[in-house]
Amino acid sequence: MSRLLLLLAVFAVVLLSGCSMPDMIVNGIGRAVTGSGNLITLEPTFQDFSRVEFSHAFQADVTQGESYSIVITIDDNLQQYLEVSQTGDTLKAGFKPELMLSLRNATMKARITMPELTGVRGSGATRITIGGFESSRDLAVDLSGASTLRGQIDAGDLQADVSGASRVELTGRGQDGRISVSGASQANLADFAMQNVAVEASGASRAEVNASGRLDAEASGASTVGYAGTPTMGRIETSGASSVRER
Repeated sequence: MSRLLLLLAVFAVVLLSGCSMPDMIVNGIGRAVTGSGNLITLEPTFQDFSRVEFSHAFQADVTQGESYSIVITIDDNLQQYLEVSQTGDTLKAGFKPELMLSLRNATMKARITMPELTGVRGSGATRITIGGFESSRDLAVDLSGASTLRGQIDAGDLQADVSGASRVELTGRGQDGRISVSGASQANLADFAMQNVAVEASGASRAEVNASGRLDAEASGASTVGYAGTPTMGRIETSGASSVRER
């Protein structure tokens, strides 16, 4: 009886909200939303950001330019859930955090142009590409939840934290690097030249780095660290069928 009353209540909420059943299906986890296929373009006017953050399976293309530009392409029935905001120097694009959405056949794309890039964060199966950036400023990368970052950049120090079956693949050059990969994640930085590099790989992960200075590496839990260049070997630790070796 209680289950029947719950279903009736859900049906009443759907009718009162004006949503059709294919658009919003409430289940035990959250809302499952199917994209309408009718795409709209939004152009928020934020300025003076140097970091970007994406979530909820967004596909984002971030390129260098003299001015700021934000173009969001999304199904029209998803606009009510969309949240694009700026906190300090960070531009954020995703869905409202209080909602638990499961998306089906949805289009969520962002094209961002900005003068400098100092931070990239992706979560929830986001796919991010970057290109055209040349700077001496440090770059921080944080990926989780099966997210991907690919592209080209010249930067200062690189700090990359990659977890939860995520992947980062960069070309270009930087200065020093601190790389951490865990939970079946990958960091392909063999074509991203750095000086001193400290790398940790755990939980069946793989990291490939390019170092010309000192290399410190720790690999555990069936993980692999591969290195290119001619580094001076520093602290090297392996355990649990893991390895640190030249590419």
